[in-house]
Amino acid sequence: MINININKYKDTFLSEAKEHVYSMNKHLLELEKNPAKTAFVNDIFREVHTLKSMAATMNYNHTAQLCHAMEDILDALKKKKIEVEKCTDILFNCFDVFESSLKEIYNGKEELNTDSLIKKIQTLLGPNKDTRRTNNKQRTTKVEKIQSIEVKIEKLDRLMNLTEELLINKMRLDTIKEELHHPELKSAVDTLGRLLSDMQYNVMQSRMVPIGFVFNRFPRMVRDLAKDQKKEINLEMEGSDIELDRSVIDEISESMVHLLRNAVDHGIENPADRKRAKKPAHGTIKLTARRTKGFVVIEVTDDGSGLQIDNIKNTANRNGILFPNATKEDIKNSIFSGVSTAKKVTDVSGRGFGLNVVKNKIESLGGNIDVESEPQEGSTFIMEIPLTLAIIKTLSVRVRDKIYEIPLVNVERLVTVDSVKIKGMMGHEAIVLNEESIPITRLDIIFKMVHRQDSADPTDASFNEQSIVIIRKDNEKMGLAVDEFLTTQEIVLKPLNKLLRKNKYFAGSTIIGSGDVVLILDVANLMLTKRVKEVRSREVRSREVRSREVER
Repeated sequence: MINININKYKDTFLSEAKEHVYSMNKHLLELEKNPAKTAFVNDIFREVHTLKSMAATMNYNHTAQLCHAMEDILDALKKKKIEVEKCTDILFNCFDVFESSLKEIYNGKEELNTDSLIKKIQTLLGPNKDTRRTNNKQRTTKVEKIQSIEVKIEKLDRLMNLTEELLINKMRLDTIKEELHHPELKSAVDTLGRLLSDMQYNVMQSRMVPIGFVFNRFPRMVRDLAKDQKKEINLEMEGSDIELDRSVIDEISESMVHLLRNAVDHGIENPADRKRAKKPAHGTIKLTARRTKGFVVIEVTDDGSGLQIDNIKNTANRNGILFPNATKEDIKNSIFSGVSTAKKVTDVSGRGFGLNVVKNKIESLGGNIDVESEPQEGSTFIMEIPLTLAIIKTLSVRVRDKIYEIPLVNVERLVTVDSVKIKGMMGHEAIVLNEESIPITRLDIIFKMVHRQDSADPTDASFNEQSIVIIRKDNEKMGLAVDEFLTTQEIVLKPLNKLLRKNKYFAGSTIIGSGDVVLILDVANLMLTKRVKEVRSREVRSREVRSREVER
Protein backbone atom coordinates (compact mmCIF):
# COMPACT_ATOMS: atom_id res chain seq x y z
CA MET A 1 0.00 0.00 0.00
CA ILE A 2 1.37 3.41 -0.97
CA ASN A 3 1.30 6.11 1.72
CA ILE A 4 0.62 9.57 0.30
CA ASN A 5 1.29 12.72 2.28
CA ILE A 6 -1.86 14.70 1.54
CA ASN A 7 -0.69 17.72 3.59
CA LYS A 8 1.44 18.89 0.69
CA TYR A 9 -1.81 19.42 -1.26
CA LYS A 10 -3.40 21.53 1.49
CA ASP A 11 -2.58 24.91 -0.11
CA THR A 12 -4.06 23.79 -3.42
CA PHE A 13 -7.19 22.49 -1.67
CA LEU A 14 -7.67 25.72 0.28
CA SER A 15 -7.27 27.87 -2.82
CA GLU A 16 -9.67 25.82 -4.95
CA ALA A 17 -12.18 25.36 -2.11
CA LYS A 18 -12.32 29.11 -1.57
CA GLU A 19 -13.22 29.61 -5.24
CA HIS A 20 -15.97 26.98 -5.02
CA VAL A 21 -17.50 28.64 -1.94
CA TYR A 22 -17.39 32.03 -3.66
CA SER A 23 -19.24 30.54 -6.68
CA MET A 24 -21.85 28.96 -4.38
CA ASN A 25 -22.55 32.36 -2.80
CA LYS A 26 -22.76 34.03 -6.20
CA HIS A 27 -25.18 31.49 -7.69
CA LEU A 28 -27.39 31.42 -4.59
CA LEU A 29 -27.69 35.22 -4.63
CA GLU A 30 -28.81 34.96 -8.26
CA LEU A 31 -31.24 32.13 -7.41
CA GLU A 32 -32.73 34.19 -4.58
CA LYS A 33 -33.55 36.93 -7.10
CA ASN A 34 -34.78 34.47 -9.76
CA PRO A 35 -36.28 31.45 -7.91
CA ALA A 36 -37.74 29.96 -11.08
CA LYS A 37 -34.36 29.68 -12.80
CA THR A 38 -33.31 26.13 -11.86
CA ALA A 39 -30.04 26.46 -13.78
CA PHE A 40 -28.63 28.22 -10.72
CA VAL A 41 -29.52 25.16 -8.61
CA ASN A 42 -27.50 22.99 -10.99
CA ASP A 43 -24.59 25.45 -10.80
CA ILE A 44 -24.56 25.28 -6.99
CA PHE A 45 -24.91 21.49 -7.08
CA ARG A 46 -21.78 21.15 -9.25
CA GLU A 47 -19.75 23.37 -6.92
CA VAL A 48 -20.93 21.47 -3.81
CA HIS A 49 -20.29 18.08 -5.37
CA THR A 50 -16.77 19.04 -6.42
CA LEU A 51 -16.00 20.40 -2.95
CA LYS A 52 -17.34 17.19 -1.40
CA SER A 53 -14.97 15.09 -3.50
CA MET A 54 -11.99 17.32 -2.70
CA ALA A 55 -12.75 17.36 1.03
CA ALA A 56 -13.18 13.58 1.16
CA THR A 57 -9.83 13.10 -0.60
CA MET A 58 -8.16 15.35 1.99
CA ASN A 59 -9.94 13.52 4.87
CA TYR A 60 -11.89 16.64 5.85
CA ASN A 61 -14.89 14.52 6.68
CA HIS A 62 -17.06 17.15 8.41
CA THR A 63 -16.86 19.33 5.30
CA ALA A 64 -17.63 16.37 3.03
CA GLN A 65 -20.64 15.34 5.16
CA LEU A 66 -22.04 18.88 5.13
CA CYS A 67 -21.67 18.94 1.33
CA HIS A 68 -23.59 15.66 1.17
CA ALA A 69 -26.42 17.14 3.28
CA MET A 70 -26.47 20.24 1.06
CA GLU A 71 -26.89 18.02 -1.98
CA ASP A 72 -30.09 16.73 -0.34
CA ILE A 73 -31.43 20.31 -0.20
CA LEU A 74 -30.43 21.05 -3.78
CA ASP A 75 -31.94 17.78 -4.96
CA ALA A 76 -35.19 18.73 -3.23
CA LEU A 77 -35.07 22.14 -4.93
CA LYS A 78 -34.61 20.57 -8.35
CA LYS A 79 -37.58 18.28 -7.72
CA LYS A 80 -39.59 21.26 -6.40
CA LYS A 81 -40.15 19.54 -3.05
CA ILE A 82 -39.08 22.69 -1.23
CA GLU A 83 -39.33 26.40 -2.05
CA VAL A 84 -36.23 28.55 -2.58
CA GLU A 85 -37.08 31.10 0.11
CA LYS A 86 -37.33 28.36 2.76
CA CYS A 87 -33.76 27.16 2.32
CA THR A 88 -31.65 30.18 1.32
CA ASP A 89 -30.76 31.14 4.89
CA ILE A 90 -29.58 27.66 5.83
CA LEU A 91 -27.57 27.36 2.59
CA PHE A 92 -25.88 30.69 3.26
CA ASN A 93 -25.19 29.42 6.77
CA CYS A 94 -23.48 26.38 5.23
CA PHE A 95 -21.32 28.63 3.07
CA ASP A 96 -20.31 30.62 6.15
CA VAL A 97 -19.31 27.41 7.93
CA PHE A 98 -17.22 26.40 4.91
CA GLU A 99 -15.39 29.75 4.98
CA SER A 100 -14.76 29.48 8.72
CA SER A 101 -13.53 25.88 8.35
CA LEU A 102 -11.12 26.90 5.58
CA LYS A 103 -9.68 29.61 7.85
CA GLU A 104 -9.22 27.07 10.65
CA ILE A 105 -7.48 24.63 8.31
CA TYR A 106 -5.27 27.43 6.97
CA ASN A 107 -4.19 28.24 10.54
CA GLY A 108 -3.28 24.61 11.17
CA LYS A 109 -6.37 23.81 13.23
CA GLU A 110 -9.12 21.22 12.88
CA GLU A 111 -12.06 21.81 10.55
CA LEU A 112 -15.33 22.84 12.20
CA ASN A 113 -17.77 20.19 13.41
CA THR A 114 -20.85 20.32 11.17
CA ASP A 115 -23.10 17.81 12.96
CA SER A 116 -25.55 20.39 14.37
CA LEU A 117 -25.95 22.10 10.99
CA ILE A 118 -26.54 18.76 9.26
CA LYS A 119 -29.31 18.02 11.80
CA LYS A 120 -30.95 21.37 10.94
CA ILE A 121 -30.90 20.40 7.28
CA GLN A 122 -32.45 17.03 8.06
CA THR A 123 -35.17 18.75 10.11
CA LEU A 124 -35.84 21.16 7.25
CA LEU A 125 -36.21 18.35 4.71
CA GLY A 126 -38.24 16.08 6.98
CA PRO A 127 -38.05 12.29 7.35
CA ASN A 128 -38.98 11.48 3.74
CA LYS A 129 -36.03 13.06 2.00
CA ASP A 130 -34.88 11.30 -1.14
CA THR A 131 -31.14 10.75 -0.94
CA ARG A 132 -30.89 8.80 -4.21
CA ARG A 133 -29.12 10.97 -6.73
CA THR A 134 -27.30 10.44 -9.95
CA ASN A 135 -23.84 11.81 -10.56
CA ASN A 136 -24.07 14.16 -13.56
CA LYS A 137 -20.47 15.31 -13.28
CA GLN A 138 -18.71 14.72 -16.56
CA ARG A 139 -15.20 13.27 -16.47
CA THR A 140 -12.49 13.80 -19.03
CA THR A 141 -9.31 11.92 -19.86
CA LYS A 142 -7.71 14.85 -21.63
CA VAL A 143 -4.73 16.39 -19.83
CA GLU A 144 -4.72 20.17 -20.22
CA LYS A 145 -1.51 22.17 -20.42
CA ILE A 146 -0.78 24.22 -17.31
CA GLN A 147 -1.50 27.85 -18.22
CA SER A 148 -0.98 29.40 -14.80
CA ILE A 149 0.29 28.55 -11.34
CA GLU A 150 -0.36 30.03 -7.93
CA VAL A 151 2.50 31.88 -6.27
CA LYS A 152 2.49 32.72 -2.58
CA ILE A 153 2.26 36.42 -1.79
CA GLU A 154 5.47 36.25 0.27
CA LYS A 155 7.42 35.21 -2.83
CA LEU A 156 6.02 38.11 -4.86
CA ASP A 157 6.91 40.49 -2.04
CA ARG A 158 10.50 39.20 -1.97
CA LEU A 159 10.75 39.56 -5.74
CA MET A 160 9.44 43.12 -5.50
CA ASN A 161 11.99 43.99 -2.78
CA LEU A 162 14.84 42.63 -4.91
CA THR A 163 13.64 44.70 -7.87
CA GLU A 164 13.55 47.80 -5.68
CA GLU A 165 17.12 47.17 -4.51
CA LEU A 166 18.27 46.79 -8.12
CA LEU A 167 16.57 50.09 -9.04
CA ILE A 168 18.30 51.85 -6.16
CA ASN A 169 21.70 50.50 -7.21
CA LYS A 170 20.96 51.50 -10.80
CA MET A 171 20.43 55.09 -9.58
CA ARG A 172 23.87 54.95 -7.94
CA LEU A 173 25.35 53.77 -11.24
CA ASP A 174 23.65 56.72 -12.97
CA THR A 175 25.52 59.08 -10.64
CA ILE A 176 28.85 57.35 -11.31
CA LYS A 177 28.17 57.39 -15.06
CA GLU A 178 27.66 61.17 -15.01
CA GLU A 179 30.89 61.67 -13.06
CA LEU A 180 33.17 59.45 -15.16
CA HIS A 181 31.85 60.25 -18.67
CA HIS A 182 32.94 56.82 -19.94
CA PRO A 183 31.10 55.87 -23.18
CA GLU A 184 31.05 52.08 -22.55
CA LEU A 185 29.92 52.58 -18.97
CA LYS A 186 27.18 54.92 -20.19
CA SER A 187 25.99 52.37 -22.77
CA ALA A 188 26.00 49.52 -20.22
CA VAL A 189 24.13 51.54 -17.57
CA ASP A 190 21.54 52.75 -20.10
CA THR A 191 20.94 49.16 -21.27
CA LEU A 192 20.66 48.05 -17.65
CA GLY A 193 18.13 50.81 -17.09
CA ARG A 194 15.92 49.58 -19.95
CA LEU A 195 16.11 45.98 -18.73
CA LEU A 196 15.26 47.03 -15.18
CA SER A 197 12.30 49.07 -16.43
CA ASP A 198 10.96 45.98 -18.20
CA MET A 199 11.64 43.87 -15.12
CA GLN A 200 9.92 46.40 -12.86
CA TYR A 201 6.89 46.52 -15.15
CA ASN A 202 6.54 42.73 -15.25
CA VAL A 203 7.02 42.33 -11.49
CA MET A 204 4.37 44.98 -10.92
CA GLN A 205 2.04 43.18 -13.34
CA SER A 206 2.51 39.92 -11.44
CA ARG A 207 1.29 41.67 -8.29
CA MET A 208 -1.77 43.18 -9.98
CA VAL A 209 -5.08 41.50 -9.19
CA PRO A 210 -8.61 42.38 -10.32
CA ILE A 211 -10.53 44.50 -7.83
CA GLY A 212 -13.25 41.91 -8.25
CA PHE A 213 -11.40 39.91 -5.58
CA VAL A 214 -12.75 42.50 -3.14
CA PHE A 215 -16.00 43.37 -4.93
CA ASN A 216 -17.14 39.74 -5.04
CA ARG A 217 -17.50 39.51 -1.27
CA PHE A 218 -19.96 42.42 -1.12
CA PRO A 219 -23.20 41.08 -2.70
CA ARG A 220 -23.59 38.60 0.14
CA MET A 221 -22.67 41.23 2.75
CA VAL A 222 -25.19 43.77 1.40
CA ARG A 223 -27.86 41.07 1.14
CA ASP A 224 -27.42 40.08 4.81
CA LEU A 225 -27.33 43.68 6.08
CA ALA A 226 -30.43 44.62 4.08
CA LYS A 227 -32.31 41.59 5.37
CA ASP A 228 -31.39 42.40 8.97
CA GLN A 229 -32.76 45.94 8.54
CA LYS A 230 -35.83 44.77 6.59
CA LYS A 231 -34.76 46.79 3.57
CA GLU A 232 -34.85 45.81 -0.09
CA ILE A 233 -31.55 46.62 -1.80
CA ASN A 234 -29.99 45.68 -5.13
CA LEU A 235 -26.21 45.90 -5.43
CA GLU A 236 -24.89 46.64 -8.92
CA MET A 237 -21.16 46.34 -9.69
CA GLU A 238 -19.08 47.60 -12.62
CA GLY A 239 -15.36 47.52 -13.34
CA SER A 240 -14.56 44.34 -11.40
CA ASP A 241 -11.83 43.58 -13.94
CA ILE A 242 -9.89 46.77 -13.11
CA GLU A 243 -6.52 45.72 -11.66
CA LEU A 244 -4.69 47.11 -8.62
CA ASP A 245 -1.52 46.19 -6.78
CA ARG A 246 -2.31 43.51 -4.19
CA SER A 247 -0.98 45.70 -1.37
CA VAL A 248 -3.42 48.49 -2.33
CA ILE A 249 -6.37 46.08 -2.42
CA ASP A 250 -5.44 44.83 1.05
CA GLU A 251 -5.46 48.41 2.34
CA ILE A 252 -8.76 49.59 0.84
CA SER A 253 -10.96 46.55 1.57
CA GLU A 254 -12.15 47.77 4.97
CA SER A 255 -12.78 51.28 3.61
CA MET A 256 -15.19 49.89 1.04
CA VAL A 257 -16.90 47.84 3.75
CA HIS A 258 -17.43 51.05 5.78
CA LEU A 259 -18.90 52.88 2.77
CA LEU A 260 -21.26 50.06 1.84
CA ARG A 261 -22.46 49.62 5.42
CA ASN A 262 -23.02 53.38 5.57
CA ALA A 263 -25.05 53.24 2.33
CA VAL A 264 -27.24 50.41 3.67
CA ASP A 265 -27.74 51.94 7.13
CA HIS A 266 -27.88 55.69 6.44
CA GLY A 267 -28.39 55.98 2.69
CA ILE A 268 -31.19 53.65 1.62
CA GLU A 269 -34.58 54.22 3.28
CA ASN A 270 -36.93 51.43 4.34
CA PRO A 271 -39.56 50.40 1.74
CA ALA A 272 -42.39 52.36 3.41
CA ASP A 273 -40.41 55.62 3.42
CA ARG A 274 -39.34 55.07 -0.19
CA LYS A 275 -42.94 54.58 -1.28
CA ARG A 276 -43.97 57.79 0.51
CA ALA A 277 -41.19 59.55 -1.41
CA LYS A 278 -42.59 58.03 -4.65
CA LYS A 279 -39.53 55.83 -5.10
CA PRO A 280 -39.36 52.10 -5.91
CA ALA A 281 -39.45 49.94 -2.79
CA HIS A 282 -36.10 48.47 -3.82
CA GLY A 283 -33.12 50.73 -3.20
CA THR A 284 -30.02 50.50 -5.39
CA ILE A 285 -26.37 50.71 -4.45
CA LYS A 286 -23.83 50.93 -7.27
CA LEU A 287 -20.18 49.98 -6.77
CA THR A 288 -18.02 50.99 -9.72
CA ALA A 289 -14.32 51.13 -10.52
CA ARG A 290 -12.54 52.84 -13.40
CA ARG A 291 -8.96 53.69 -14.35
CA THR A 292 -7.43 57.12 -14.71
CA LYS A 293 -3.74 57.86 -15.25
CA GLY A 294 -1.89 56.21 -12.36
CA PHE A 295 -5.07 55.97 -10.26
CA VAL A 296 -8.20 53.90 -9.80
CA VAL A 297 -11.43 55.74 -9.03
CA ILE A 298 -13.94 53.76 -6.93
CA GLU A 299 -17.45 55.11 -6.43
CA VAL A 300 -20.14 53.96 -4.00
CA THR A 301 -23.51 55.41 -5.03
CA ASP A 302 -26.91 54.98 -3.42
CA ASP A 303 -30.33 56.31 -4.46
CA GLY A 304 -31.36 57.04 -0.88
CA SER A 305 -32.31 60.21 0.95
CA GLY A 306 -28.96 62.00 0.52
CA LEU A 307 -26.99 63.92 3.13
CA GLN A 308 -29.08 65.84 5.66
CA ILE A 309 -27.09 69.08 5.44
CA ASP A 310 -28.98 70.95 8.21
CA ASN A 311 -28.65 68.06 10.66
CA ILE A 312 -24.96 67.66 9.82
CA LYS A 313 -24.39 71.40 10.32
CA ASN A 314 -26.12 71.47 13.70
CA THR A 315 -24.25 68.39 14.94
CA ALA A 316 -20.91 69.69 13.67
CA ASN A 317 -21.48 73.07 15.32
CA ARG A 318 -22.35 71.42 18.64
CA ASN A 319 -19.12 69.42 18.44
CA GLY A 320 -17.06 72.50 17.58
CA ILE A 321 -16.01 71.15 14.19
CA LEU A 322 -17.38 73.99 12.03
CA PHE A 323 -17.14 77.76 12.14
CA PRO A 324 -20.43 79.72 12.01
CA ASN A 325 -19.65 80.95 8.47
CA ALA A 326 -18.92 77.44 7.11
CA THR A 327 -19.80 76.84 3.47
CA LYS A 328 -21.97 73.98 2.20
CA GLU A 329 -18.77 72.24 1.07
CA ASP A 330 -17.33 72.55 4.61
CA ILE A 331 -20.55 71.12 6.09
CA LYS A 332 -20.58 68.22 3.64
CA ASN A 333 -16.93 67.34 4.33
CA SER A 334 -17.44 67.49 8.11
CA ILE A 335 -18.91 63.96 7.93
CA PHE A 336 -15.29 62.80 7.54
CA SER A 337 -14.42 64.39 10.90
CA GLY A 338 -16.45 62.07 13.10
CA VAL A 339 -19.86 63.78 12.77
CA SER A 340 -22.78 61.37 13.08
CA THR A 341 -26.45 62.33 12.79
CA ALA A 342 -27.69 58.81 13.54
CA LYS A 343 -30.46 58.77 16.14
CA LYS A 344 -29.21 55.49 17.56
CA VAL A 345 -26.11 53.33 17.51
CA THR A 346 -26.58 50.00 15.71
CA ASP A 347 -24.37 47.03 15.02
CA VAL A 348 -23.84 48.47 11.53
CA SER A 349 -23.00 52.14 12.19
CA GLY A 350 -23.95 55.25 14.10
CA ARG A 351 -20.88 56.18 16.11
CA GLY A 352 -19.51 58.57 13.48
CA PHE A 353 -16.02 57.04 13.33
CA GLY A 354 -16.42 55.00 10.12
CA LEU A 355 -16.02 57.78 7.55
CA ASN A 356 -13.22 59.37 9.56
CA VAL A 357 -11.36 56.03 9.46
CA VAL A 358 -11.97 55.78 5.70
CA LYS A 359 -10.60 59.26 5.01
CA ASN A 360 -7.48 58.69 7.11
CA LYS A 361 -6.81 55.36 5.39
CA ILE A 362 -7.29 56.67 1.85
CA GLU A 363 -5.11 59.72 2.48
CA SER A 364 -2.39 57.55 4.04
CA LEU A 365 -2.23 55.74 0.69
CA GLY A 366 -1.72 59.00 -1.21
CA GLY A 367 -5.32 59.12 -2.41
CA ASN A 368 -8.33 61.23 -1.59
CA ILE A 369 -12.06 60.87 -0.98
CA ASP A 370 -14.97 63.17 -1.73
CA VAL A 371 -18.75 63.00 -1.49
CA GLU A 372 -21.52 64.34 -3.71
CA SER A 373 -25.13 64.39 -2.61
CA GLU A 374 -28.56 65.75 -3.51
CA PRO A 375 -31.60 65.68 -1.20
CA GLN A 376 -33.84 62.65 -1.85
CA GLU A 377 -31.65 61.58 -4.80
CA GLY A 378 -28.84 59.88 -2.93
CA SER A 379 -25.10 60.17 -2.33
CA THR A 380 -21.89 59.20 -4.10
CA PHE A 381 -18.61 58.63 -2.28
CA ILE A 382 -15.65 58.93 -4.65
CA MET A 383 -12.27 57.43 -3.78
CA GLU A 384 -9.18 58.10 -5.89
CA ILE A 385 -6.45 55.58 -5.10
CA PRO A 386 -2.95 55.07 -6.58
CA LEU A 387 -2.43 51.85 -8.55
CA THR A 388 0.61 50.92 -6.48
CA LEU A 389 2.22 51.97 -3.21
CA ALA A 390 5.73 50.79 -4.06
CA ILE A 391 6.87 53.34 -6.68
CA ILE A 392 5.75 56.97 -6.87
CA LYS A 393 6.74 60.11 -8.76
CA THR A 394 8.16 62.93 -6.65
CA LEU A 395 9.65 66.41 -6.81
CA SER A 396 13.05 66.75 -5.11
CA VAL A 397 13.66 70.00 -3.21
CA ARG A 398 16.54 71.33 -1.13
CA VAL A 399 16.05 72.93 2.29
CA ARG A 400 19.40 74.10 3.67
CA ASP A 401 21.69 71.09 3.26
CA LYS A 402 18.88 68.52 3.24
CA ILE A 403 16.93 67.01 0.33
CA TYR A 404 13.25 66.13 0.63
CA GLU A 405 10.80 64.45 -1.74
CA ILE A 406 7.25 65.75 -2.35
CA PRO A 407 4.69 63.40 -4.03
CA LEU A 408 4.15 64.83 -7.50
CA VAL A 409 0.43 64.06 -7.36
CA ASN A 410 0.12 66.82 -4.73
CA VAL A 411 2.24 69.42 -6.56
CA GLU A 412 0.15 72.02 -8.39
CA ARG A 413 2.84 74.49 -9.51
CA LEU A 414 6.26 75.92 -8.71
CA VAL A 415 6.70 79.66 -8.24
CA THR A 416 9.52 82.01 -7.38
CA VAL A 417 8.39 85.25 -5.73
CA ASP A 418 10.03 88.37 -4.38
CA SER A 419 10.37 87.91 -0.60
CA VAL A 420 8.66 91.25 0.02
CA LYS A 421 5.45 89.84 -1.50
CA ILE A 422 5.13 87.33 1.35
CA LYS A 423 2.77 88.95 3.83
CA GLY A 424 1.80 88.16 7.41
CA MET A 425 -1.89 87.31 7.75
CA MET A 426 -3.63 86.34 11.03
CA GLY A 427 -0.70 84.52 12.55
CA HIS A 428 0.70 83.01 9.35
CA GLU A 429 2.45 84.03 6.15
CA ALA A 430 0.76 84.04 2.77
CA ILE A 431 1.20 85.05 -0.85
CA VAL A 432 -1.41 86.15 -3.35
CA LEU A 433 -1.46 84.34 -6.70
CA ASN A 434 -4.13 85.13 -9.28
CA GLU A 435 -6.12 86.98 -6.60
CA GLU A 436 -6.04 83.89 -4.36
CA SER A 437 -4.47 84.01 -0.90
CA ILE A 438 -2.31 80.93 -0.26
CA PRO A 439 -0.82 80.26 3.20
CA ILE A 440 2.91 79.57 3.36
CA THR A 441 4.82 77.08 5.52
CA ARG A 442 8.61 77.31 5.83
CA LEU A 443 10.07 73.82 6.00
CA ASP A 444 13.28 75.00 7.69
CA ILE A 445 11.19 76.38 10.58
CA ILE A 446 8.98 73.28 10.84
CA PHE A 447 12.06 71.02 10.93
CA LYS A 448 13.79 73.39 13.41
CA MET A 449 16.91 73.84 11.31
CA VAL A 450 19.62 76.10 12.67
CA HIS A 451 19.38 79.51 10.98
CA ARG A 452 22.13 79.89 8.44
CA GLN A 453 24.28 82.98 7.98
CA ASP A 454 24.07 83.70 4.26
CA SER A 455 27.21 85.11 2.76
CA ALA A 456 25.41 86.02 -0.42
CA ASP A 457 25.39 89.59 -1.62
CA PRO A 458 22.05 91.20 -0.60
CA THR A 459 22.18 93.25 -3.80
CA ASP A 460 21.99 90.01 -5.81
CA ALA A 461 18.42 89.64 -7.15
CA SER A 462 18.29 85.94 -6.27
CA PHE A 463 19.04 86.75 -2.62
CA ASN A 464 15.57 88.28 -2.22
CA GLU A 465 13.73 85.55 -4.13
CA GLN A 466 11.85 82.72 -2.46
CA SER A 467 11.16 79.35 -4.12
CA ILE A 468 7.70 78.02 -3.23
CA VAL A 469 6.05 74.70 -4.05
CA ILE A 470 2.28 75.10 -4.28
CA ILE A 471 0.75 71.85 -3.04
CA ARG A 472 -2.89 70.78 -3.16
CA LYS A 473 -4.95 68.25 -1.25
CA ASP A 474 -8.59 68.05 -2.30
CA ASN A 475 -9.70 71.70 -2.60
CA GLU A 476 -7.07 73.05 -0.22
CA LYS A 477 -3.79 74.69 -1.23
CA MET A 478 -0.63 75.57 0.65
CA GLY A 479 2.82 76.84 -0.27
CA LEU A 480 6.03 75.17 0.96
CA ALA A 481 8.96 77.58 1.13
CA VAL A 482 12.16 75.77 0.04
CA ASP A 483 15.66 76.84 -1.00
CA GLU A 484 15.81 75.14 -4.39
CA PHE A 485 13.81 73.03 -6.82
CA LEU A 486 15.88 70.06 -7.98
CA THR A 487 14.26 67.45 -10.24
CA THR A 488 11.33 65.08 -10.68
CA GLN A 489 11.86 61.33 -10.60
CA GLU A 490 10.35 57.95 -9.82
CA ILE A 491 11.36 56.69 -6.40
CA VAL A 492 11.04 53.44 -4.51
CA LEU A 493 8.90 54.08 -1.44
CA LYS A 494 10.32 52.59 1.77
CA PRO A 495 8.65 52.51 5.20
CA LEU A 496 10.01 54.72 7.97
CA ASN A 497 12.18 53.28 10.72
CA LYS A 498 10.89 53.13 14.30
CA LEU A 499 12.43 56.46 15.30
CA LEU A 500 10.74 58.40 12.48
CA ARG A 501 7.44 56.53 12.38
CA LYS A 502 5.82 58.84 14.94
CA ASN A 503 6.83 61.97 13.04
CA LYS A 504 3.67 63.28 11.41
CA TYR A 505 5.49 65.23 8.70
CA PHE A 506 6.92 62.22 6.82
CA ALA A 507 5.11 59.52 4.83
CA GLY A 508 8.11 57.33 4.05
CA SER A 509 11.68 57.35 2.80
CA THR A 510 13.72 56.47 -0.28
CA ILE A 511 17.35 56.01 -1.27
CA ILE A 512 18.73 58.29 -3.99
CA GLY A 513 21.61 57.73 -6.40
CA SER A 514 24.24 58.91 -3.92
CA GLY A 515 23.12 56.20 -1.50
CA ASP A 516 21.66 58.75 0.94
CA VAL A 517 18.31 58.19 2.63
CA VAL A 518 15.81 60.95 1.76
CA LEU A 519 12.50 61.58 3.55
CA ILE A 520 9.17 61.91 1.73
CA LEU A 521 6.84 64.63 2.99
CA ASP A 522 3.32 63.78 4.18
CA VAL A 523 1.28 66.50 2.46
CA ALA A 524 -1.99 65.70 4.24
CA ASN A 525 -0.46 66.07 7.71
CA LEU A 526 1.44 69.22 6.77
CA MET A 527 -1.84 70.82 5.74
CA LEU A 528 -3.62 69.55 8.85
CA THR A 529 -0.92 71.04 11.07
CA LYS A 530 -1.26 74.37 9.26
CA ARG A 531 -5.05 74.38 9.73
CA VAL A 532 -4.73 73.61 13.45
CA LYS A 533 -2.26 76.48 13.91
CA GLU A 534 -4.56 78.87 12.04
CA VAL A 535 -7.54 77.84 14.19
CA ARG A 536 -5.52 78.32 17.37
CA SER A 537 -4.33 81.70 16.12
CA ARG A 538 -7.95 82.78 15.49
CA GLU A 539 -8.97 81.53 18.93
CA VAL A 540 -6.17 83.48 20.62
CA ARG A 541 -7.05 86.60 18.62
CA SER A 542 -10.73 86.16 19.50
CA ARG A 543 -9.93 85.78 23.21
CA GLU A 544 -7.77 88.91 23.09
CA VAL A 545 -10.58 90.89 21.45
CA ARG A 546 -13.13 89.67 24.02
CA SER A 547 -10.70 90.49 26.83
CA ARG A 548 -10.25 94.06 25.59
CA GLU A 549 -14.03 94.46 25.26
CA VAL A 550 -14.50 93.32 28.88
CA GLU A 551 -11.83 95.77 30.07
CA ARG A 552 -13.67 98.58 28.34
